[in-house]
Amino acid sequence: MDSFYRPTWIEISLDAFRHNLRAFRHLLDPSIEMMAVIKADAYGHGAIEIAKEALACGAKYLAVAFLDEALELRRANIKAPILILGHTPIQGLAHALASDITVNVYNEEMLCALAEQASVEHPVKIHIKIDTGMGRLGLHQEQQAIALIEQAIGTPGVIVEGLFTHYACADEEDKTYTFKQHRRFDKIVRYFADKGIRFPYVHAGNSAAAIDLPELTYNMVRLGIAMYGIYPSAEVNRQKINLQPVMSLKTRIVMVKSMPADEGISYGAVYRTQQDGERIATLPVGYADGYSRMLTGKARVLVNGQSAPVVGTICMDQCMINVTHLPQASYGDEVVLYGNQQGATLPVEEIAEALGTIPYEIVCMISHRVPKVYVSNGKVLHAINQLQHH
Repeated sequence: MDSFYRPTWIEISLDAFRHNLRAFRHLLDPSIEMMAVIKADAYGHGAIEIAKEALACGAKYLAVAFLDEALELRRANIKAPILILGHTPIQGLAHALASDITVNVYNEEMLCALAEQASVEHPVKIHIKIDTGMGRLGLHQEQQAIALIEQAIGTPGVIVEGLFTHYACADEEDKTYTFKQHRRFDKIVRYFADKGIRFPYVHAGNSAAAIDLPELTYNMVRLGIAMYGIYPSAEVNRQKINLQPVMSLKTRIVMVKSMPADEGISYGAVYRTQQDGERIATLPVGYADGYSRMLTGKARVLVNGQSAPVVGTICMDQCMINVTHLPQASYGDEVVLYGNQQGATLPVEEIAEALGTIPYEIVCMISHRVPKVYVSNGKVLHAINQLQHH
Protein backbone atom coordinates (compact mmCIF):
# COMPACT_ATOMS: atom_id res chain seq x y z
CA MET A 1 0.00 0.00 0.00
CA ASP A 2 1.29 3.47 -0.86
CA SER A 3 1.96 5.74 2.08
CA PHE A 4 -0.87 8.03 0.95
CA TYR A 5 -3.30 5.08 1.26
CA ARG A 6 -4.83 4.99 -2.17
CA PRO A 7 -3.23 3.33 -5.22
CA THR A 8 -4.50 6.13 -7.47
CA TRP A 9 -2.79 9.51 -7.33
CA ILE A 10 -1.64 12.52 -9.26
CA GLU A 11 2.08 13.04 -9.33
CA ILE A 12 3.23 16.66 -9.39
CA SER A 13 6.76 17.16 -10.68
CA LEU A 14 8.17 20.23 -8.96
CA ASP A 15 11.25 19.93 -11.15
CA ALA A 16 9.07 20.38 -14.24
CA PHE A 17 7.22 23.28 -12.63
CA ARG A 18 10.47 25.06 -11.79
CA HIS A 19 11.78 24.40 -15.29
CA ASN A 20 8.70 26.03 -16.82
CA LEU A 21 8.98 29.19 -14.74
CA ARG A 22 12.70 29.44 -15.47
CA ALA A 23 11.90 29.06 -19.17
CA PHE A 24 9.46 31.97 -19.01
CA ARG A 25 11.90 34.06 -17.02
CA HIS A 26 14.45 33.47 -19.79
CA LEU A 27 11.90 34.20 -22.55
CA LEU A 28 10.51 37.42 -21.09
CA ASP A 29 12.20 40.78 -20.75
CA PRO A 30 13.58 41.17 -17.21
CA SER A 31 11.28 44.17 -16.70
CA ILE A 32 8.18 41.97 -17.04
CA GLU A 33 6.97 40.48 -13.77
CA MET A 34 5.26 37.11 -13.49
CA MET A 35 1.82 36.66 -11.92
CA ALA A 36 1.17 33.00 -11.11
CA VAL A 37 -2.46 32.06 -11.76
CA ILE A 38 -3.39 29.43 -9.19
CA LYS A 39 -7.18 29.52 -9.38
CA ALA A 40 -9.13 26.24 -9.33
CA ASP A 41 -6.65 24.70 -6.86
CA ALA A 42 -3.79 25.67 -9.19
CA TYR A 43 -5.54 23.98 -12.12
CA GLY A 44 -5.81 20.84 -10.02
CA HIS A 45 -2.15 20.87 -8.92
CA GLY A 46 -2.69 22.12 -5.35
CA ALA A 47 -2.91 25.86 -4.73
CA ILE A 48 -0.89 26.17 -1.53
CA GLU A 49 2.07 24.08 -2.66
CA ILE A 50 2.14 25.63 -6.14
CA ALA A 51 1.86 29.16 -4.72
CA LYS A 52 4.92 28.59 -2.56
CA GLU A 53 6.89 27.14 -5.47
CA ALA A 54 5.88 29.94 -7.83
CA LEU A 55 6.97 32.61 -5.37
CA ALA A 56 10.26 30.80 -4.78
CA CYS A 57 10.78 30.79 -8.56
CA GLY A 58 10.34 34.54 -8.88
CA ALA A 59 6.61 35.18 -9.28
CA LYS A 60 5.74 38.54 -7.73
CA TYR A 61 1.98 38.18 -7.63
CA LEU A 62 -0.60 35.41 -7.27
CA ALA A 63 -4.01 35.33 -8.95
CA VAL A 64 -7.15 33.43 -8.01
CA ALA A 65 -10.73 33.42 -9.28
CA PHE A 66 -12.62 34.06 -6.05
CA LEU A 67 -12.25 35.41 -2.52
CA ASP A 68 -12.49 31.92 -0.98
CA GLU A 69 -9.38 30.85 -2.90
CA ALA A 70 -7.47 33.93 -1.74
CA LEU A 71 -8.42 33.34 1.89
CA GLU A 72 -7.22 29.74 1.65
CA LEU A 73 -3.77 31.06 0.74
CA ARG A 74 -3.78 33.59 3.56
CA ARG A 75 -4.72 30.86 6.05
CA ALA A 76 -1.65 29.00 4.81
CA ASN A 77 0.42 32.04 5.82
CA ILE A 78 1.16 33.07 2.24
CA LYS A 79 1.74 36.82 2.45
CA ALA A 80 2.44 37.65 -1.21
CA PRO A 81 0.08 39.96 -3.13
CA ILE A 82 -3.04 38.15 -4.37
CA LEU A 83 -5.41 39.42 -7.06
CA ILE A 84 -8.97 38.16 -7.34
CA LEU A 85 -9.60 37.90 -11.08
CA GLY A 86 -13.31 37.21 -10.76
CA HIS A 87 -16.29 38.70 -8.96
CA THR A 88 -16.12 39.52 -5.26
CA PRO A 89 -19.53 39.91 -3.57
CA ILE A 90 -20.04 43.23 -1.79
CA GLN A 91 -20.49 41.38 1.51
CA GLY A 92 -17.07 39.80 1.03
CA LEU A 93 -15.12 43.03 0.60
CA ALA A 94 -14.46 43.40 4.33
CA HIS A 95 -12.72 40.02 4.33
CA ALA A 96 -10.63 41.07 1.34
CA LEU A 97 -9.59 44.31 3.04
CA ALA A 98 -8.81 42.58 6.33
CA SER A 99 -6.59 40.04 4.55
CA ASP A 100 -4.86 42.55 2.24
CA ILE A 101 -6.25 40.95 -0.90
CA THR A 102 -6.34 42.93 -4.15
CA VAL A 103 -9.79 43.20 -5.69
CA ASN A 104 -10.81 43.34 -9.34
CA VAL A 105 -13.09 46.37 -9.79
CA TYR A 106 -15.23 46.78 -12.89
CA ASN A 107 -18.21 48.94 -11.87
CA GLU A 108 -19.07 52.00 -9.81
CA GLU A 109 -21.12 50.07 -7.25
CA MET A 110 -18.11 48.03 -6.25
CA LEU A 111 -15.85 51.07 -6.09
CA CYS A 112 -18.32 52.91 -3.85
CA ALA A 113 -18.67 49.89 -1.56
CA LEU A 114 -14.89 49.72 -1.23
CA ALA A 115 -14.68 53.45 -0.56
CA GLU A 116 -17.09 53.05 2.36
CA GLN A 117 -14.88 50.44 4.00
CA ALA A 118 -11.38 51.64 3.11
CA SER A 119 -9.53 54.58 4.61
CA VAL A 120 -6.27 56.42 4.11
CA GLU A 121 -4.92 54.57 7.15
CA HIS A 122 -6.18 51.22 5.85
CA PRO A 123 -6.23 51.50 2.05
CA VAL A 124 -7.35 48.84 -0.41
CA LYS A 125 -5.45 47.97 -3.58
CA ILE A 126 -7.52 47.41 -6.70
CA HIS A 127 -6.93 46.41 -10.30
CA ILE A 128 -9.51 47.73 -12.76
CA LYS A 129 -10.69 45.31 -15.44
CA ILE A 130 -11.23 46.53 -19.00
CA ASP A 131 -13.31 44.37 -21.33
CA THR A 132 -11.66 44.77 -24.72
CA GLY A 133 -13.40 41.89 -26.43
CA MET A 134 -13.95 38.98 -24.07
CA GLY A 135 -17.53 39.99 -23.26
CA ARG A 136 -17.10 38.89 -19.68
CA LEU A 137 -16.29 41.02 -16.61
CA GLY A 138 -14.90 44.48 -17.24
CA LEU A 139 -15.74 47.96 -18.48
CA HIS A 140 -16.50 47.79 -22.19
CA GLN A 141 -16.98 51.43 -23.16
CA GLU A 142 -13.79 53.47 -23.38
CA GLN A 143 -15.20 56.65 -21.81
CA GLN A 144 -16.94 54.64 -19.10
CA ALA A 145 -13.64 52.96 -18.27
CA ILE A 146 -11.72 56.23 -18.17
CA ALA A 147 -14.37 57.81 -15.94
CA LEU A 148 -14.28 54.94 -13.42
CA ILE A 149 -10.48 54.89 -13.35
CA GLU A 150 -10.41 58.66 -12.71
CA GLN A 151 -13.04 58.27 -9.99
CA ALA A 152 -11.00 55.50 -8.36
CA ILE A 153 -7.81 57.54 -8.49
CA GLY A 154 -9.62 60.34 -6.65
CA THR A 155 -11.14 58.09 -4.00
CA PRO A 156 -9.43 58.30 -0.57
CA GLY A 157 -8.26 54.93 0.69
CA VAL A 158 -8.31 53.34 -2.76
CA ILE A 159 -5.02 52.59 -4.52
CA VAL A 160 -5.36 51.86 -8.23
CA GLU A 161 -2.45 49.46 -8.40
CA GLY A 162 -3.24 48.06 -11.82
CA LEU A 163 -5.21 47.98 -15.05
CA PHE A 164 -5.79 44.76 -16.93
CA THR A 165 -7.62 43.05 -19.75
CA HIS A 166 -7.82 39.50 -21.08
CA TYR A 167 -7.06 38.39 -24.63
CA ALA A 168 -9.74 36.02 -25.93
CA CYS A 169 -7.91 34.59 -28.94
CA ALA A 170 -4.20 34.87 -28.13
CA ASP A 171 -3.83 31.10 -28.46
CA GLU A 172 -4.93 31.18 -32.11
CA GLU A 173 -2.52 31.46 -35.02
CA ASP A 174 -4.45 34.42 -36.43
CA LYS A 175 -3.68 37.30 -34.06
CA THR A 176 -6.01 39.84 -35.72
CA TYR A 177 -8.52 39.89 -32.86
CA THR A 178 -5.78 40.04 -30.24
CA PHE A 179 -4.23 43.08 -31.92
CA LYS A 180 -7.69 44.69 -31.98
CA GLN A 181 -8.08 44.08 -28.24
CA HIS A 182 -4.61 45.44 -27.61
CA ARG A 183 -5.37 48.67 -29.47
CA ARG A 184 -8.48 49.21 -27.36
CA PHE A 185 -6.63 48.61 -24.11
CA ASP A 186 -3.55 50.57 -25.12
CA LYS A 187 -5.65 53.62 -25.91
CA ILE A 188 -6.80 53.76 -22.29
CA VAL A 189 -3.33 53.10 -20.90
CA ARG A 190 -1.87 55.87 -23.08
CA TYR A 191 -4.63 58.29 -22.09
CA PHE A 192 -3.41 58.16 -18.50
CA ALA A 193 0.27 58.00 -19.44
CA ASP A 194 -0.17 61.27 -21.34
CA LYS A 195 -1.48 62.78 -18.11
CA GLY A 196 1.58 61.55 -16.25
CA ILE A 197 -0.33 58.77 -14.52
CA ARG A 198 1.37 55.40 -14.55
CA PHE A 199 0.09 52.37 -12.72
CA PRO A 200 2.44 49.95 -10.94
CA TYR A 201 1.02 47.00 -12.86
CA VAL A 202 -0.51 46.90 -16.32
CA HIS A 203 -1.20 43.39 -17.54
CA ALA A 204 -2.93 41.86 -20.54
CA GLY A 205 -0.92 38.79 -21.46
CA ASN A 206 -1.98 35.28 -20.60
CA SER A 207 0.18 32.21 -21.25
CA ALA A 208 -0.44 32.32 -25.01
CA ALA A 209 0.40 36.00 -25.29
CA ALA A 210 3.50 35.54 -23.14
CA ILE A 211 4.72 32.95 -25.65
CA ASP A 212 3.63 34.46 -28.96
CA LEU A 213 3.20 38.17 -28.27
CA PRO A 214 5.38 39.25 -25.32
CA GLU A 215 5.42 42.77 -26.77
CA LEU A 216 1.70 43.06 -25.91
CA THR A 217 2.03 42.07 -22.27
CA TYR A 218 3.07 45.39 -20.65
CA ASN A 219 4.93 44.96 -17.34
CA MET A 220 3.35 41.77 -16.00
CA VAL A 221 2.12 38.48 -17.48
CA ARG A 222 -0.46 36.15 -16.00
CA LEU A 223 0.94 32.65 -16.33
CA GLY A 224 -1.69 29.95 -16.04
CA ILE A 225 -1.85 26.76 -18.08
CA ALA A 226 1.68 27.01 -19.48
CA MET A 227 3.13 27.20 -15.97
CA TYR A 228 1.85 23.65 -15.55
CA GLY A 229 3.64 22.50 -18.70
CA ILE A 230 0.63 22.49 -21.01
CA TYR A 231 0.70 24.61 -24.15
CA PRO A 232 -2.39 26.85 -24.44
CA SER A 233 -3.23 25.34 -27.82
CA ALA A 234 -1.71 23.53 -30.78
CA GLU A 235 -1.43 26.87 -32.58
CA VAL A 236 1.02 28.68 -30.30
CA ASN A 237 4.67 28.71 -31.31
CA ARG A 238 6.12 25.78 -29.38
CA GLN A 239 9.58 26.52 -30.76
CA LYS A 240 9.83 29.60 -28.54
CA ILE A 241 9.67 27.75 -25.24
CA ASN A 242 10.14 24.20 -24.02
CA LEU A 243 7.52 23.24 -21.46
CA GLN A 244 7.47 20.11 -19.33
CA PRO A 245 4.15 18.64 -18.12
CA VAL A 246 3.86 18.90 -14.34
CA MET A 247 0.97 16.52 -13.63
CA SER A 248 0.69 12.79 -14.26
CA LEU A 249 -2.35 10.71 -13.31
CA LYS A 250 -1.29 7.30 -12.03
CA THR A 251 -2.79 4.17 -10.55
CA ARG A 252 -1.88 0.51 -9.99
CA ILE A 253 -3.25 -2.77 -11.24
CA VAL A 254 -5.28 -4.36 -8.44
CA MET A 255 -6.38 -7.53 -10.25
CA VAL A 256 -5.56 -9.46 -13.41
CA LYS A 257 -7.71 -12.32 -14.60
CA SER A 258 -7.83 -14.55 -17.65
CA MET A 259 -11.25 -14.49 -19.27
CA PRO A 260 -13.02 -16.80 -21.75
CA ALA A 261 -14.11 -15.49 -25.13
CA ASP A 262 -17.32 -13.47 -25.47
CA GLU A 263 -17.39 -12.48 -21.81
CA GLY A 264 -18.93 -9.07 -21.03
CA ILE A 265 -16.74 -6.49 -19.33
CA SER A 266 -18.29 -3.76 -17.15
CA TYR A 267 -21.76 -2.20 -17.20
CA GLY A 268 -23.89 -2.97 -20.22
CA ALA A 269 -21.38 -5.56 -21.44
CA VAL A 270 -20.58 -3.13 -24.25
CA TYR A 271 -17.18 -4.78 -24.57
CA ARG A 272 -16.90 -8.55 -24.94
CA THR A 273 -13.67 -10.48 -24.84
CA GLN A 274 -12.38 -11.43 -28.27
CA GLN A 275 -10.59 -14.68 -27.41
CA ASP A 276 -10.07 -17.30 -24.74
CA GLY A 277 -7.41 -16.30 -22.27
CA GLU A 278 -7.87 -12.57 -22.72
CA ARG A 279 -6.20 -10.88 -19.76
CA ILE A 280 -8.24 -8.12 -18.17
CA ALA A 281 -6.73 -5.91 -15.48
CA THR A 282 -8.78 -3.81 -13.07
CA LEU A 283 -7.66 -0.30 -12.10
CA PRO A 284 -9.01 1.50 -9.00
CA VAL A 285 -9.83 4.75 -10.81
CA GLY A 286 -13.06 5.96 -12.37
CA TYR A 287 -15.16 8.92 -13.33
CA ALA A 288 -15.60 10.05 -9.71
CA ASP A 289 -11.85 10.68 -9.75
CA GLY A 290 -11.98 12.79 -12.90
CA TYR A 291 -11.33 10.01 -15.41
CA SER A 292 -14.41 10.64 -17.50
CA ARG A 293 -16.93 7.94 -18.37
CA MET A 294 -16.98 9.52 -21.82
CA LEU A 295 -13.52 8.02 -22.40
CA THR A 296 -15.15 4.60 -22.66
CA GLY A 297 -13.89 2.97 -25.85
CA LYS A 298 -11.55 5.89 -26.59
CA ALA A 299 -8.71 5.73 -24.09
CA ARG A 300 -5.45 3.91 -23.52
CA VAL A 301 -2.99 3.76 -20.63
CA LEU A 302 0.69 2.98 -20.18
CA VAL A 303 1.77 -0.21 -18.40
CA ASN A 304 5.51 -0.81 -18.10
CA GLY A 305 6.03 1.81 -20.79
CA GLN A 306 3.65 0.11 -23.25
CA SER A 307 0.18 1.05 -24.41
CA ALA A 308 -2.90 -0.87 -23.26
CA PRO A 309 -6.52 -0.08 -24.22
CA VAL A 310 -9.25 0.73 -21.73
CA VAL A 311 -12.07 -1.77 -22.29
CA GLY A 312 -15.65 -1.72 -21.11
CA THR A 313 -17.58 1.14 -19.59
CA ILE A 314 -15.58 3.27 -17.17
CA CYS A 315 -17.19 2.93 -13.73
CA MET A 316 -17.45 5.43 -10.89
CA ASP A 317 -14.45 4.02 -9.02
CA GLN A 318 -12.85 1.50 -11.38
CA CYS A 319 -12.07 0.73 -14.99
CA MET A 320 -10.56 -2.17 -16.89
CA ILE A 321 -7.76 -2.54 -19.41
CA ASN A 322 -6.73 -5.30 -21.81
CA VAL A 323 -3.21 -6.56 -21.05
CA THR A 324 -3.28 -9.76 -23.11
CA HIS A 325 -0.30 -8.48 -25.11
CA LEU A 326 1.59 -7.69 -21.89
CA PRO A 327 2.16 -11.09 -20.24
CA GLN A 328 4.33 -9.57 -17.51
CA ALA A 329 1.63 -7.14 -16.36
CA SER A 330 0.59 -8.07 -12.85
CA TYR A 331 -0.83 -6.93 -9.54
CA GLY A 332 0.77 -3.74 -8.22
CA ASP A 333 2.20 -2.56 -11.54
CA GLU A 334 2.13 1.20 -12.00
CA VAL A 335 -0.27 2.43 -14.69
CA VAL A 336 -0.15 5.92 -16.22
CA LEU A 337 -3.46 7.36 -17.42
CA TYR A 338 -1.64 10.45 -18.69
CA GLY A 339 1.97 11.40 -18.24
CA ASN A 340 5.31 9.68 -18.85
CA GLN A 341 6.51 6.17 -18.07
CA GLN A 342 9.77 4.44 -19.01
CA GLY A 343 10.41 6.72 -21.97
CA ALA A 344 6.84 6.53 -23.28
CA THR A 345 4.44 9.48 -23.23
CA LEU A 346 0.67 9.65 -23.04
CA PRO A 347 -0.04 13.39 -23.23
CA VAL A 348 -2.98 15.00 -21.49
CA GLU A 349 -3.79 16.55 -24.86
CA GLU A 350 -4.70 13.06 -26.11
CA ILE A 351 -7.27 12.69 -23.35
CA ALA A 352 -8.67 16.15 -24.08
CA GLU A 353 -8.96 15.40 -27.79
CA ALA A 354 -10.80 12.15 -27.09
CA LEU A 355 -13.31 14.11 -25.02
CA GLY A 356 -13.62 16.99 -27.45
CA THR A 357 -12.34 19.51 -24.92
CA ILE A 358 -9.14 21.28 -23.84
CA PRO A 359 -6.38 20.07 -21.48
CA TYR A 360 -7.34 22.76 -18.96
CA GLU A 361 -10.55 20.88 -18.23
CA ILE A 362 -8.82 17.52 -17.88
CA VAL A 363 -6.43 18.62 -15.12
CA CYS A 364 -9.18 20.59 -13.38
CA MET A 365 -11.46 17.53 -13.36
CA ILE A 366 -9.36 15.61 -10.84
CA SER A 367 -11.46 14.90 -7.75
CA HIS A 368 -10.46 15.96 -4.26
CA ARG A 369 -10.36 12.29 -3.23
CA VAL A 370 -7.31 11.67 -5.44
CA PRO A 371 -4.11 12.18 -3.40
CA LYS A 372 -1.51 14.63 -4.65
CA VAL A 373 2.10 13.46 -4.51
CA TYR A 374 4.84 16.07 -4.93
CA VAL A 375 8.14 14.80 -6.28
CA SER A 376 11.55 16.34 -6.93
CA ASN A 377 14.80 14.73 -8.03
CA GLY A 378 13.05 11.38 -8.18
CA LYS A 379 11.98 11.51 -4.55
CA VAL A 380 8.59 12.05 -2.92
CA LEU A 381 8.72 15.29 -0.93
CA HIS A 382 5.25 14.96 0.53
CA ALA A 383 1.77 13.71 -0.23
CA ILE A 384 -1.62 15.21 0.48
CA ASN A 385 -4.70 13.05 0.85
CA GLN A 386 -7.65 15.40 1.28
CA LEU A 387 -9.73 12.64 2.84
CA GLN A 388 -7.14 12.27 5.61
CA HIS A 389 -6.08 15.93 5.81
CA HIS A 390 -7.86 17.93 8.50
